[in-house]
Amino acid sequence: MGGYAFGDSAPAARRLALLADVFEPPSRELLERFAGVPPGLAVDLGCGPGHTTRLVASVTGARRTLGLDQSEAFVALAAAGAPPGVTFAVHDVTVVPFPASPAGLVYGRFLLSHLPDPPAALAAWATQLTPGGLLLVDEVEQIRTTEAALRRYLDTAAALLAARGHSLEIGGALHRLPDPPGLVRRHDRVARLTPPAARAAELIAQNLAVWRDHAVSARVATEADLDRLATGLATVATGSAEGTIAWELRQLAFQRPEA
Repeated sequence: MGGYAFGDSAPAARRLALLADVFEPPSRELLERFAGVPPGLAVDLGCGPGHTTRLVASVTGARRTLGLDQSEAFVALAAAGAPPGVTFAVHDVTVVPFPASPAGLVYGRFLLSHLPDPPAALAAWATQLTPGGLLLVDEVEQIRTTEAALRRYLDTAAALLAARGHSLEIGGALHRLPDPPGLVRRHDRVARLTPPAARAAELIAQNLAVWRDHAVSARVATEADLDRLATGLATVATGSAEGTIAWELRQLAFQRPEA
């Protein structure tokens, strides 16, 4: 079945804006850990409407930052508000070479979970680094929740991704992979994020609104199932529920040795 499950519509862009806000702290921490001499070029893979690209640019101080995404709509939206030194291009990130010279830093967040062959993608990205260049990856290891509506959502989202040949909680598999050819693993840890359940439900409800038609067509849920789920998420979003949710994020850094 394949394809990105969350689309590139206007609601999908709003969802990514909220996601960028919620997940900025652990992403910033990973980028700051490896911020040193500003790279000549930093590349943000699967940039969407550009939130992560601007984060990469601001934290690394790269002389040039390039965001890549296969969505023309997202790239146009990102380019419209791009600061100096930040550019965007339409490109399938599984295809190398990238439309730029080799990069001192390549970053991808929540991207490998949507690709059919993560090891092949990592191997391809490794070829796009300069000597000493870094490949940084943020992916979901596990999501724990005590709230029933949030759990139902996560189970449905996982089933939808599985129907497309993808994996929601891919972090553990990445941890067990050998290093990409030509790279050395510099960092491999799990970061924890515990937003308020109401905030998580707000984000998750936007996710559901974007992909619910895909879930029905893939037969992972019925319209009635998703209506009940939407009602449950709306209740949690009011702040009246007592449940909790925690994301465990696998953060990886690989480096190409200096020549």
